[in-house]
Amino acid sequence: MRVLAVGAHPDDLEQLCGGTLARFVREGHEVTMCHASIGDRGSFVHTSAEIAEIRGLEATRAAAIIGAKAATLGLSDGLINAADQTQRNLAVDLIRTWLPDVIVTHAPNDYMADHNEVSRLMLDASHIATLPLLETAHPAHTVVTPVIYMDTLAGVGFQPTEYVDISDVLEQKLEALRCHSSQLEWLLAHDGVDVVEQTRVAASFRGFQSGVRYAEGFAPCLTWLRARTVRLLP
Repeated sequence: MRVLAVGAHPDDLEQLCGGTLARFVREGHEVTMCHASIGDRGSFVHTSAEIAEIRGLEATRAAAIIGAKAATLGLSDGLINAADQTQRNLAVDLIRTWLPDVIVTHAPNDYMADHNEVSRLMLDASHIATLPLLETAHPAHTVVTPVIYMDTLAGVGFQPTEYVDISDVLEQKLEALRCHSSQLEWLLAHDGVDVVEQTRVAASFRGFQSGVRYAEGFAPCLTWLRARTVRLLP
């Protein structure tokens, strides 16, 4: 199975579904980790160009630890807009390039606009990518890809309907997250948050809910053409 995971920024996927992506890889599936934004606004010490280059390298290293391929839409922090036709076409071509069997992305009610816009962008693109008369750099995908929403930051306002046991891959998930050292430093300075510890606590909480030591929570999008009769998560 081909899995396309799309987060707003480098490090979002590692925090919210990195363990599940590692499980996918262990089970022989092909995983692509895409960050929509290049992460070019979050720094007190670097220029936008400098921090974007740093974060791109961090994302590549993190994906390698997961066992996934790395990709980006090349957008800027704070400017993701699901209604923008150029950005929609980028998302369409992302899908048409990787031809996923399932898309994992942000829930539509997370704490910031970039996350919510990516959620809408990927939901819209999963349908638009199948339209044969919409011409982009790649031919149309043949199916409307099912979309699975990953947890929100700190689980706020999100009720999982499916869980993935990540007890055996938690340290791999956290190792991938630690690759994003520039972002960990930024979030500590900007928000006073120890992201690695927060991520461990969130995984412990979802594990407590689902009867294992560590877990990640998800909810599938159940709009027409996207519901499936089989479980798509590991």
